[in-house]
Amino acid sequence: MDKFKSMTELVKQTKENEDWEIVSNDLRSNVTILAIHGGGIEPATTELACVIAEQGQYNYFAFNGIRSKGNNELHVTSINYDNETAMNLVNDSDIAVTIHGCSGDESVAYIGGKDIELKEAIGSGLANIGIDVQAAPSNMAGAQDNNIVNRTTKGAGVQIELSSKLRKSLFKNRKSNFKSRQDQSNWDDLMYEIAKAINKAIESLN
Repeated sequence: MDKFKSMTELVKQTKENEDWEIVSNDLRSNVTILAIHGGGIEPATTELACVIAEQGQYNYFAFNGIRSKGNNELHVTSINYDNETAMNLVNDSDIAVTIHGCSGDESVAYIGGKDIELKEAIGSGLANIGIDVQAAPSNMAGAQDNNIVNRTTKGAGVQIELSSKLRKSLFKNRKSNFKSRQDQSNWDDLMYEIAKAINKAIESLN
C-alpha cells in the first residue's frame, strides 16, 4: 500500500531536492521513456530509461528518490501518477515506455501495458539478446486505461518490469546501490544492449 495516494499529495508532504528530484527532457519526440519510480525507489530504472532515451533521442522523465533510506515511501502507483510534467509528455506522445523494478531472484523482464504490437516487438527483441521475457502477471500487467503509460495519443503504452537480479546485472559489480549506479564506468554492456533492443523495437513501429 502506497503512503501517498497521488503525486500531488506526495509533493505537498515531501521536499524536492531533499527527498526526491525530477529530471525531464522534452525533445518534441513522439516517443517518451519514463522511470516514474527512479533513483532509490526502484534502483536501476532511471539509468536504463536514460540510456534508452539518449540512444533514441526520445523525451525523458525520471522521478528519483534521493533519500539515504526509505525511498520506497515515495512510490506512487502508476494509476495514481498525476505528475503534470510526466502526464503532458505522455499525452503528446504516440509511444510511451515505462521502466519499473520488481522483486525477484531470477533475471526476468515482465512486459505489460496495452500497446500489444510494441509489447511483442520489445519482448522478441529482449529474448533475442538472451533475456528471460515473460508476460506480466495481473498485479503488474499495466492494463488499466488510467495507468500513466496508457495515456498516449492511442491510449496504449508498454510497461517493463525488471526483476531485482536483472537490474543488478546492469552493473559490473552486480550491485544497484547509489554508488554503483552513479558511476557510469560501472554500467555493464547489458544496460546498453537492453536499451538498443528496446529502441530497435520502437523504431520498427514508429
